[in-house]
Order: sequence, then C-alpha cells, then structure tokens
Amino acid sequence: MGHGHHHHHSDLSEIGERRLWWAVVANMVLTFAQIIGGIVSGSLSLVADALHNFSDAASLLIALVAIKLGKKPADQFKTFGYKRAETIAALINLTTLIIIGLYLCYESIMRFITPEPIAGWTVVIVAGVALIVDVFTAFLTFSQSKYGITYSGTRRL
Repeated sequence: MGHGHHHHHSDLSEIGERRLWWAVVANMVLTFAQIIGGIVSGSLSLVADALHNFSDAASLLIALVAIKLGKKPADQFKTFGYKRAETIAALINLTTLIIIGLYLCYESIMRFITPEPIAGWTVVIVAGVALIVDVFTAFLTFSQSKYGITYSGTRRL
C-alpha cells in the first residue's frame, strides 16, 4: 500500500512539473507578443509587462531546474545534497528583477524627457490577451496548491 501511495505523489509531482512547463511556454509566447505589441504601439507599459512575464517564465524555468537538482541525492562533493539549488535560483530571480526594474526606470525617465504617441487600441488588445494568458498560468500553478502537494511530490502539512 505504501508503494502505491508513493507512486501517487510521484504522479502529482510529474503533473506539477508538466504544468510548470506549460506556464513557462505560455509566458514566453506572451512575452514576445507583448514586446511586438509594445514596439508597434509605442507603449512602454506593454514592454514593461513583457519583461515582467519574461521574469515570470525565467523564475518558473529556474524553479524547474532547481527542483530537478534538488531531487539529486547527496554525494561525496555535496554532502547535504542539492537543495541549495533552490536558494541560488531565488538569488538569480532577484538579480534579474533588479536589472529589469533599473532598465524600466531608465526608459520611464527617457519617456518623460521625450514622450512618444501611443496606439491605445493595440495596447488594449494585447493587454486583454495578456490577461487571458495570466489567468491560464495562474490556474496551472495554483491548482497544485489546493491539494497541498509541493512540486517535489511531497505533501505539505
């Protein structure tokens, strides 16, 4: 009976990782759509949201790599295992967000100095698509939490 129970958690872990992969793909597609929409419309807000979605996708991708590494058992070089990969992933994510934030501050200041016209309907349409994709990725990533299962396949208390 214990074996079947463990297998069940493994299945949930694989489903969770598959959902994370779908979220990464959806955010990357959205990133490219928003960058194109931002350039065409002249909207810095779309470019900013594209970079935000890129950071989401990168965060999820880094989390997937960290999860895979964290599952590796301890060896003679990593006597405590590879769980620290998750901490390094968080540091990479933080650094990326800071760089993106600094870039957006610079671009915002430049827009104050030399304003550009913005094609409003393009922004509205692309933002509507972004909302749909964001709801989809939220569903993919949040649905795991209602079952109390972490992505490593263990049950949270």
